[in-house]
Amino acid sequence: MPRSGTTIVENRPKIGITMGDAAGIGPEIIIKALTHESIYSMCQPIVIGSPAILQDACQFIPSNAPQLKINTIKTLGQAKAIHGTIDVLEISSVSPEDISLGTIDLHAGAAAVKAIKVATRLAMHGELDAITTAPICKAAINRAGTPYPGHTEMLAAFTNTPDAVMMLCTREALTPESEMLSFKSEALSFKINNNSAAFAVSFVTNHIPLADVPKHLSVQRIMKVIRITQQALIRCGISEPRLVVAGLNPHAGEEGMFGEEEARFICPAITQAQAQTELPIEGPLPADVLFAKANQGEWHAVIAMYHDQGNIPIKLLSFGELVNVTLGLPIIRTSVDHGTAFDIAGKGIANETSLMAALNCASQLAIF
Repeated sequence: MPRSGTTIVENRPKIGITMGDAAGIGPEIIIKALTHESIYSMCQPIVIGSPAILQDACQFIPSNAPQLKINTIKTLGQAKAIHGTIDVLEISSVSPEDISLGTIDLHAGAAAVKAIKVATRLAMHGELDAITTAPICKAAINRAGTPYPGHTEMLAAFTNTPDAVMMLCTREALTPESEMLSFKSEALSFKINNNSAAFAVSFVTNHIPLADVPKHLSVQRIMKVIRITQQALIRCGISEPRLVVAGLNPHAGEEGMFGEEEARFICPAITQAQAQTELPIEGPLPADVLFAKANQGEWHAVIAMYHDQGNIPIKLLSFGELVNVTLGLPIIRTSVDHGTAFDIAGKGIANETSLMAALNCASQLAIF
């Protein structure tokens, strides 16, 4: 591993890190993640946001970590990409004085959206190899005039992608063990659940009210999520990915006793998807049992019908080490498995592990 301040490794992918909501823990976890020299050995990280906000977050650097210097840049070509220096592409003049930590803040929401727009544009133009996003506050971006309910929908709009898919995965799920980047750090030296298998969850619907989920189900949408998930896993070196599709209703509908969505949408989608590929697709299975089997390694990915159906079980298994990946985009985007954590913003106790896992995943995807 190169010493701090040494020349950069030219084959490292260039990753844009969006600042996230400045009223939350985004700037803090970015600063903490970039104290780790291992990040610079695998990628060239460039933060996109406000240098003043990132400078203020340097107060949260642990006492046993090296102190960092903010390098404000106007173009990506000015980045130094060396450990000890944080390159910040200045796209916002928002300052700590403008923000009220731990609150829904319009200024923070506007700055977060601008960072995502700039990062997306740079990635679309090939100037960034991938982007990794710090958490945003959905209410704050809404107050700032952005109509999208989350990153997934926003990125789909910014890239003109009709079929973006949210995937939440363990950090090993998209990469066979033999292909994992050499990445060791104290922050990633533990496993929350040593018995957890590597698997992923893709979502048919994203950030919508639970009552609206059945109205957004269709054979076409479920088939697209299956296909996009299969393609992502194959691209990542899993030649024959095994998928399972969750039912929507208790006991997967119990032959129509508890709902008709399985018969109307989910079963036909699985049948048609199976006819188009020789890859194994099981289901629909009751969600209350399939995650235990997925955690034992029976499948590579679960297709969940709605947000909490997939988020709750996988976060119970490996929260803090998961990566959010948006599939179907023309760019690579990864993110953390948590939100803005307003309740601990400004206290210096936020954990950077999920962001480091997201950067690792983005770096790996960029070199496939």
